[in-house]
Amino acid sequence: MEILERINQLIEKAYTHEQEKLFANEIIQEAQKFKLGNDILPLSAFMNIDLSKKELVAALQSEFGDELIKNIELFNRISKVTIPETQKRISDLRKVFIEITDDLRLIILKVIERLVTLKYAATVNSSVIVPLAEECLYLYSPIAHRLGISKLYQPLEDISFKILEPDEYRKIHRAIETRRETLERKLKTMSYNVSEELKKHSIPAEIKYRVKRPYSIYRKLKNQNTTLDGIYDLMALRVITDTEEHCYVTLGIVHSKWIPIEKRFRDWITYPKPNGYRSIQTTVHTTSGDKFEIQIRTHQMDIEAEYGGAAHWAYKERTTGKNDLWVKKLKDFLENDEYFENPVELFEMLKSEMKSDYIHVLTPKGNVISLVEGATALDFAFAVHTDVGYKAIGARINGKFAKLKTELHSGDVVDIITSNNSKPSRDWLEIVKSTRSRSKILKWFKQNERELLIADGKKAWEQLKKQYKSKIRGFDDDATFRHSIEQLDFSSPEDFFLSLGNGNTKCSLNLLKKVYPKAFEKQKEQKKLSEHDIKLKKLRPQVKVEGLSDIETKLAKCCYPIKGEPIVAYVTKKSEIKVHRAECPYVKNIADAANLKKAEWCDDVSLQTVQLKIFGSDYSHLLATFVNEAANASIIVLNTEMVQLGKKGTALSAKIQVKDIEQLRKFTNKLRLLPRIEGVRSN
Repeated sequence: MEILERINQLIEKAYTHEQEKLFANEIIQEAQKFKLGNDILPLSAFMNIDLSKKELVAALQSEFGDELIKNIELFNRISKVTIPETQKRISDLRKVFIEITDDLRLIILKVIERLVTLKYAATVNSSVIVPLAEECLYLYSPIAHRLGISKLYQPLEDISFKILEPDEYRKIHRAIETRRETLERKLKTMSYNVSEELKKHSIPAEIKYRVKRPYSIYRKLKNQNTTLDGIYDLMALRVITDTEEHCYVTLGIVHSKWIPIEKRFRDWITYPKPNGYRSIQTTVHTTSGDKFEIQIRTHQMDIEAEYGGAAHWAYKERTTGKNDLWVKKLKDFLENDEYFENPVELFEMLKSEMKSDYIHVLTPKGNVISLVEGATALDFAFAVHTDVGYKAIGARINGKFAKLKTELHSGDVVDIITSNNSKPSRDWLEIVKSTRSRSKILKWFKQNERELLIADGKKAWEQLKKQYKSKIRGFDDDATFRHSIEQLDFSSPEDFFLSLGNGNTKCSLNLLKKVYPKAFEKQKEQKKLSEHDIKLKKLRPQVKVEGLSDIETKLAKCCYPIKGEPIVAYVTKKSEIKVHRAECPYVKNIADAANLKKAEWCDDVSLQTVQLKIFGSDYSHLLATFVNEAANASIIVLNTEMVQLGKKGTALSAKIQVKDIEQLRKFTNKLRLLPRIEGVRSN
């Protein structure tokens, strides 16, 4: 190709190191895979050149025109900003991205360049590998997600995950590799079975299969609090056929042959995801008990799922229509103040939203608007138009008046009622479910209520300080405060309080530790135990454990056994010895019986602290009766307090010390027999 020959000749002049030349050629190859067009190839090769080399710039300008130099300057500006960075530089980065969104190829090319850079840095163990991985995970991966380009966001996520969470990566990688052969054998068998069923019905299809990616597994384990075996889409097949009609026929064949799992069916063909993803997804059980996710789509849908916005240059001859939609989606993301001002924290919310289920709601004119599951009428208002959201006062849902906080469901017809006198309320932040709606509400507050937000932020800060006043006392001077917030990139206390008020900075204990770090430094010397503490420690009941000697035991908090009760010892994963009641439910559910040991109480004198709650209608009588009976039974009372039970009255809470379970039972049984005492409960 002539253009590649011209580019290669100039590459020899532009770069002195072989690695730089290889790097440029790799980006060119990736750009060709995405079919971004021949006119983008010069930028692929020279995006990172030094513009101070006037002779080289002149040669490129002469060969490829002024537009190339202009775009190289843009890429140079982008390269100067990383995440996490100062607020001003992040803002600069966003402005550059918004500037180039009219040609999405430039955005895609920049993401490609970051992926190639990340791959290279990971192989040479570069000193900038961690900030680079954070930048790729928190900025470029979400951009690729918004464009629906799995060919980019999947490797960005997996490589960044391996760098940023090496222990978690190794754990998941080992777990998968130990069973990969089995999983792939099952996938191969299932793929063959599905193929045979489709052949019987003359459905043309290509079938691919895969084991779930490490980063995707990590997200599932973290968000769903499950095990590897509990992940429904650990094994997935993709059925690619020729028409939408055959997609639905394939679904019917699959469901008639295997058992579909309830609530695991999604029709993203009729209602595409916001990033343009289209496919039918279902999960089925086989007779052997295995679970398989099956994705069903056409060849065109498969191309779009992998290449997203780029697919419309490659396969739609760069027609506008859909490209305009991609531009709008990306601009919505880039204009999200909350993301760019708090990228790491909001990343979790964005990832959650990307994985969410969606509902599909209708406007009165019949237009379909997709919203995250749980979205409210207010989310719908902002999805229609920002100004509609700002002026919303209510809604008509299926012809009936409803509040803005009303949750919507698929098929609802929604009409928003507005008023020119309406304005957003901070309560709205609790109502909306989408990040886009939150961003628009916060943007309004930033533009219209600066002073009020500063006051709110200051109030929240003072409340937080009051909550931990004993901890920060003596450390919360003004000089420390001003120095610390300057280190956090706030130019003044007003900017700090504003950030708290508008929600960009979380008013939390973690923030307090950053502002007053010395208040939270651990003491180098442990405080000496008082004589009373030493005495109590010596009087704690001792336990003998089968096969072990001179070991320290701890009484389990879940059942808190009292001396004299039947007990059993459990060796924890941390090699601690926890003593449980023999009837403790936790012990009965322990699978590894080898970690359970016989145990018995020692005969030495001991005391245990027990919390009692005594119920009755007359607190004064409860207190007098309790203290008198405790004295008669030679029981030590450590403290008592009144407990409010709402409309039901009060109860007496008391902390006592007993020798053993027999003494405790005699005492509580005696209390239960006394008049005007309605009940007694321990611990």
